[in-house]
Amino acid sequence: MIYTYSMPKDLVEVEALLGTIPLLSALDEEELLSLAGEFSSLALKAGQSLYSIGDPTDGLYLLGRGKMQCLHAEEPHKAEVLTSGEWVGEESLQGNPQRQCTARAISDSTLLFLDNQQVKELLLEHPTIHETYKVLLKSRKMAERIPLAWLQPDERIFLMTRKHPLFLLLKVLLPILTFGAVMLLLVFLAQQWAGIAAVVLTGAFTLCGLWLAWNINNWANDFYIITNKRLVWVEHVSGLYDSRQEAPLGTLLSVGIQTTMAGAIFGYADIVVRTYVGNIRFTRVGDAPIIGKLIESYWKKSKIGDREEEAETMRTALRRKLGEEGQAPAEEKLLIEPMLEAEQAQPVEKNFFQWLFQDFLRIHVEDEHVITYRKHWLVLLRMSLLPLIGLIISLTFLIGIVTWNFSDIPYQLGVMMGFLLTVFMLCWLIYRYIDWRDDVFQLTSTHVIDIDRKPFGWESRRTAPLDNILSIEYERRGIFQMLFNFGTVYITVGNTQLTFNEVYRPSDVQQKIFARMGAHAEELRQREIDEERERMTEWFKVYREESQSQDTTKQLRTPPP
Repeated sequence: MIYTYSMPKDLVEVEALLGTIPLLSALDEEELLSLAGEFSSLALKAGQSLYSIGDPTDGLYLLGRGKMQCLHAEEPHKAEVLTSGEWVGEESLQGNPQRQCTARAISDSTLLFLDNQQVKELLLEHPTIHETYKVLLKSRKMAERIPLAWLQPDERIFLMTRKHPLFLLLKVLLPILTFGAVMLLLVFLAQQWAGIAAVVLTGAFTLCGLWLAWNINNWANDFYIITNKRLVWVEHVSGLYDSRQEAPLGTLLSVGIQTTMAGAIFGYADIVVRTYVGNIRFTRVGDAPIIGKLIESYWKKSKIGDREEEAETMRTALRRKLGEEGQAPAEEKLLIEPMLEAEQAQPVEKNFFQWLFQDFLRIHVEDEHVITYRKHWLVLLRMSLLPLIGLIISLTFLIGIVTWNFSDIPYQLGVMMGFLLTVFMLCWLIYRYIDWRDDVFQLTSTHVIDIDRKPFGWESRRTAPLDNILSIEYERRGIFQMLFNFGTVYITVGNTQLTFNEVYRPSDVQQKIFARMGAHAEELRQREIDEERERMTEWFKVYREESQSQDTTKQLRTPPP
């Protein structure tokens, strides 16, 4: 299909668009303005195809406005949706002579175009673009290969990287050198103690092999990730430690790079990302200058996307205010009615056994608005171990007295002692259970709450609003916490810290808190938008009424004789 290309009308607008493109993040303003003049423009109608699988690669497209989809031959039923600021037709960057997908416009779209020759000249003139593309391509392949179950459905990975391969080499060398040293030692001992040397060699080979696999697995599962919602550092030490530190992308303040002499020689550095909720450090990563620029680019793109979304919300509100004013009260009424019904609901009284065994042994209770977490079952077992052993001993003693197996103790005295001891141990066991059950951590739509309540007595309640949370971390320490998947979640609020201790699946708890924080922040933002929208639309309504009134007055005014 033949298209007609034209020169862009506004080079400043094109330069602003290019400034948000991660691939071009290494270029300065003068270089972006010069590059803007190289593009030609193309408009597509909704449903119109740009190219199909197998077509010759003619160049590289940049989507300026609208939405497009790409259907790949390997996954014909899975469409990749592209939005403003994304590249279309990366075959030109890869040097592939044929198109590998079919590109079609979902909505009316405007694209910027560079032909193959211009793309080659661009890569020769700016080698950093090619280096940036290699980093992005490597990141994309890694993200496709490694599943991350904690990602939200609408969350996309922009960048994913690991520590520099040099540190994998160092981790690999240590067990190999250790095994080599053991072999050299056994060479001198093999003549006198051949059997012992063979056993030691087998054991050393097994241990060093496990050590080697352990080190490789730890390096391979240590990630630094940027999505369209947040920055994440995933750290994993097999069998000992597992944590995920993250911060919303919109909270980013600055990006800095720290390096050493060794880092300058071998090509690695630390990237320090400062955010409102604390610092996240990308430690010892390769291509640090490129990744630092990419983080800033994604941050800038996130802010522009938020502004565009707010502008669209204002347009929709203005149209509704001026054209459909009668629907607002009905919406408000629908919101109020369920609240009145909830206020009229009366709590149901419970007897002692219903109170005692409510949510029996449940460590995760979730209702409409509140999620309640308790400590892991192993914590309950640890707390109940002594009274449980005492109960077994007291019951054994009581049964022994009743069946005349313990004839040295008077019958009545033994029965009374056994009965009292059994009752005491049973009460102690119930006390331990209530103590475990009443130590809860709650997550509401606006707060995190740590409740530590002792049976029939002391109670401590610590509460923090979600919008005051600075950072969320979790850790699992020790073989039992790794095997049974429980650990502690740390919530930093100002200079204090709330802890959800020994909860089951701490990564999921962290994810739930993060999701509630995002929902709460979005609710607050939406409330501000609604207030501003109502004020502005009311102003426009009054302005339109006043303008119409002035026009009517002018028409009715009697002309002078």
